Amino acid sequence: MNSNISSSRVAIILVGLEICLGLLIGRLFLIQSLHREELRERSEHHRHGQVRLPVKRGKILDRHRRIFAMNRDLVSVYADPKAMKAQPAEVAQTLAPLLDVSEAKLLPALEQKDRRFVWLQRNLDYNRLKDIREVTKGIHGLGYQIHGKRLYPKDELACHIIGYTNFANKGMEGIERQYDTYLSGGGLGLVPDSKSQEKLVTTDGKRRPIRPPQLYQETSESGGRIVLTFDEYIQHVTEKELLAGCKKWKAKAGTAIVMHAKSGEILAMANYPNYNLNRFSTSRESAKRNLAIWMQYEPGSVFKIVTASAVLNEKLMSPTSREYCEMGEYRLPNGHIIHDVKPNAWLTLSEIIEKSSNIGIIKAASHLGRERLADYTHRFGFGEKTGLDLPYEKSGSLRGLKKWDDYSVASVPFGQGISATPIQVLNAINVIATNGVLLQPYVTLQIINGDGKVLKRSHPKPIRRVISAETANKMKKMLVRVTETGGGINARVKGYQVAGKTGTAQKAERKKGYVKGKVVNTFAGFLPAEDPLISIIVVVDEPAGAPLSSHVTAPIFQKIADQVMRYLSQKDLFAQRPLN
Repeated sequence: MNSNISSSRVAIILVGLEICLGLLIGRLFLIQSLHREELRERSEHHRHGQVRLPVKRGKILDRHRRIFAMNRDLVSVYADPKAMKAQPAEVAQTLAPLLDVSEAKLLPALEQKDRRFVWLQRNLDYNRLKDIREVTKGIHGLGYQIHGKRLYPKDELACHIIGYTNFANKGMEGIERQYDTYLSGGGLGLVPDSKSQEKLVTTDGKRRPIRPPQLYQETSESGGRIVLTFDEYIQHVTEKELLAGCKKWKAKAGTAIVMHAKSGEILAMANYPNYNLNRFSTSRESAKRNLAIWMQYEPGSVFKIVTASAVLNEKLMSPTSREYCEMGEYRLPNGHIIHDVKPNAWLTLSEIIEKSSNIGIIKAASHLGRERLADYTHRFGFGEKTGLDLPYEKSGSLRGLKKWDDYSVASVPFGQGISATPIQVLNAINVIATNGVLLQPYVTLQIINGDGKVLKRSHPKPIRRVISAETANKMKKMLVRVTETGGGINARVKGYQVAGKTGTAQKAERKKGYVKGKVVNTFAGFLPAEDPLISIIVVVDEPAGAPLSSHVTAPIFQKIADQVMRYLSQKDLFAQRPLN
């Protein structure tokens, strides 16, 4: 009895399944009949991908059109094993000498008959294209692709200005990042219509390309050319002397910038350590940092130019106004003691700058008060980015002015309790060189598209008047005294008057305060003092033995300035603007 009931149930289930299957087949047939075109279009959509027309990445040049970054054409060879009719062993034997790879390595790839795409050899020299084309043309299932690889002909020279691209040819640092859109052709109007930008590329079921597009060689379009302000020779000199100085003093790091005083054009920007752009992937990350715009440090006594300029401009003091400098030791109301390098009694404001008296500048600043000192600090560009057209610029910090306790009142006037970048400090002293006007520094002269049309042309950009021309002239004379009889005597350049300022700042570390034996040395200045042509800053981080900047950075400044001025005396550099 139970057996008969079970058999009946099984029969009912089977009939039910048969009915369901019939309905399903009928529904599928109906869908196929009614939506045949739609399904075909969807299938085609999944079998193809949209590929944007590649544009050859543009070149980066110095002001004389010397090439610092360019694209090199390379060839890669691939196969469609499933479509290949020739025997894999024969194909491997033919390709091995052409591709510089063994038959044993090629054979496994060619024998994958379930694959629609495999790379056989990548990044071959472009001069092999003719032979590769002949071979691939005669063997069904073989193909090649031409693509670009970024090349830096000058290796490490100007590496922090130029920057580099990643494996996808996208800019990651420097100008390569700053103007990635221009260099890659975006927004340049290089491709006339959207149809020419896209082509269908057949893919297999796993979305792998069956035949990569032969697009790169079909277009002569290229991205924008970037013409920069720096000069190859001046860059070389700056890097060479900075390297020598940092090694001599066994320094942790260093940076040096040379700027055209009248325009704000960057003529050189060097950092130690540096790295080879062609081997960026194996370089230390610390070496890739552009310290000139990234490093934030307490500027020390170089900042005294701000305090002195402020009291002169407000007519609170004159260059001959005197302050008593307490014979080198001054106790603050909170008990903290401020020291000078050497004991001094009465000093004029000019002598305070010449001898770099901390005590003297604190007393000069007392005439200003917090609000006016803060105002002039901002006017000189501290606490904000300079606007230089390079990525990752830091803005520094004015924490001491915000806190403004007994210690800040004393320390900020001589450059402690605040932080700045080297480019900010250089731009600030350049205010004296320009008779009181703050300029925006820049590193790009022109951007030119693939058709030779100038898309952008840079010009000097005054930001604001900081001090009067009269005040700037008084400050020039005071800064010349620094190099003639003061702490900057090692920065003198034969045949020229140099205006400049030393700065030796103790280094502070988190939760430790100022660390004994660790300093940052700075020398910043310009020449010729009477009619400034170039402004230079040299910063050396942690020279061994914590020496004064007069011994470390002033001599580096001198070597750079001497060679640059001799070079400029033979070359009318600033009259030679790049032609379109």
